[in-house]
Order: sequence, then C-alpha cells, then structure tokens
Amino acid sequence: MIGADAARAALLAIGSLLYLTGGLTPMLLTAIAFGVATASVLFYPARDAMLPELVPAAGLNRANAWVQLSQQGAFFAGPMVAGYLIKHFGVGSAFPTGAIFFIGSLGALVFLRGAGAGHRNDPKRITLAQDFRSGLKEIASDRTLVLLLALTALDNLFIMGPAIVGNAVLVRDTIHGDASAYALVEATYGVAMILGSLTIGRLGARLGYGRLLLIGITLDGLTYIPVLVCRSLPFLVAISFVHALVIPTITIPRTTLLQGMISPRLQGRVFALVNVVVLGTTAVSSGLTGLVLDRLTAPVLFGWIGSLAAATGLLGFASKRLRSL
Repeated sequence: MIGADAARAALLAIGSLLYLTGGLTPMLLTAIAFGVATASVLFYPARDAMLPELVPAAGLNRANAWVQLSQQGAFFAGPMVAGYLIKHFGVGSAFPTGAIFFIGSLGALVFLRGAGAGHRNDPKRITLAQDFRSGLKEIASDRTLVLLLALTALDNLFIMGPAIVGNAVLVRDTIHGDASAYALVEATYGVAMILGSLTIGRLGARLGYGRLLLIGITLDGLTYIPVLVCRSLPFLVAISFVHALVIPTITIPRTTLLQGMISPRLQGRVFALVNVVVLGTTAVSSGLTGLVLDRLTAPVLFGWIGSLAAATGLLGFASKRLRSL
C-alpha cells in the first residue's frame, strides 16, 4: 500500500512538472492515468486483506462499513474539490493536490507498524507461478467461495454496464436531460451509498453476512426494474437513491465474508481476484450495454437486467452454507 501511494504521488508529481513545462502530451497523460490506475489495483486488495490484522473479527463488518463510507465520501467530495481547484487555479492545480493527498495517505500507513505480518509469515519460499497455482487451487477447493465469486461476476455483468452507460443514455434519450441532470443522478448515487454504508455495520450482525449479501444482490436487481416506466428526472433520482442505498449491502458483507473465509496468507490473492472479476465484468458489461442499446431503449434494458440480477440473488439462496454465514 505504501508502494502504491508512493507510485501514485510520484506519477502526479511528474504530471505537474510536465504540465508546468508544457511537455504534457495526450500520450503522456494517458500513461500517467494508466500508472495511477495500476497502482490503485494493488492498493485496494492489500487494504481489504490487512484490515483483519487491525480489527477484531467481531468488529470487521463495522470496520468495512467505515472503509466503504470513507471511500464513497471521497468519491463524492473529490470531483467537487477538483472542480473548485480547476475553476479558481486552473487544471494544473489538480496534479499537485492529488500528489499531496497520496503523500498524506502514505504518511498514515507508515504508522501502521507490523501490519501485514500475517501475509509475510509463510516459511515456504516458492516461485510466483507456484504461488499463483496454489492460490487458485485453494480457492477452487471451496465451493462456497467459488459461488460467491460467480455471483459477484454475474451481478456485475448485468448491472454495471447499464449503471455506467445506460444511465447516461437514459438521461439523454428518454428524459431529454442535459449534463446537469446526469450530474444530479450521479450525485444521488454518492449520497445514497454513504447513507447505506452507515447502516450496514449494524445489519450484518443481525441478519448474517451471507443472507445480507444475497438480499443485497436481489434488491440490486429489483430496484432497477421500475426504470422500465421512468420518464422524468424526479422519478429517476428517486429510483437511483433507492438503488444506491442497496449497493453497500453487497460490497460490505462480501468483504467481511471473504476476510472470515480465507486464511491471511491467501487474502491478498482472493481480494485481487475479486478486483479482477469486478473490473473485468464491468468492462464487458459496458461494451455489451452499448451494443444492446442500439436495439433496445434504455428503460427496457433496465427492466431486463433488473430481472436477471434479481434472479442471480435468488439463485444464491440455494446455497445453505452461504445463507448461514
């Protein structure tokens, strides 16, 4: 995590220097963005894998809720901060500000001395290829874990493309809104996810993390079905608010479940695999959404994917072990 923060801060510092000297080209900007995104891919699985070393098992769900809350808060506040900086100080001010934030994160991580020891205390020295194969073998041996990853992949395949591409098309073609209308919808997502994260810390202990996850996946789909009859911005904002409230009921208990199911030595690998599944299916879903929207209207698409995602959650209830976790 320290390495990821250092890399992101260094890349943004390079971007600042290139911008000030007039040497920042579209190709270099793309390379910097790619590098920052790559470092982020390393940061998040490590974060989720390290949390069980810092928090007792009984407090993991609440801790995960706070992590998600801070992340969603940053996603909501970040664009506003960037907009203010760009408006008053120019585009170039965003680069050093981002670098300062990453340096601050790095500084906080330095004080977590001893964290991550559980992932280093493996007496065996094996090659990277052997490590990868052994990790996959152990993951495949747990059917509930495989089911959890499969449900994650299916839910993201059905939901993420319409959430990213479909919402934009819906605002433009169905309700005939402009960029400000789309921004309002996206801001609604951010506020509702923050509120949802605040409640999940308590619900997990009462309902069970597995049952809460399956309810979340089911509602993730059901809350999109009303978009089938959406023809106005207020209605879309209301639907988006309800839908986004549900999202933390997937992301938070899923993380808590994986932290309890997987040994510390393998948690980094599993969270990295979950990250790959989420990002990969999101990319595929976005591409498929674009193709489907050439033939269907956005409301009809949301009706279909909502039904399919809800069916995915209901399918998961067939697993007795997942329900009982």
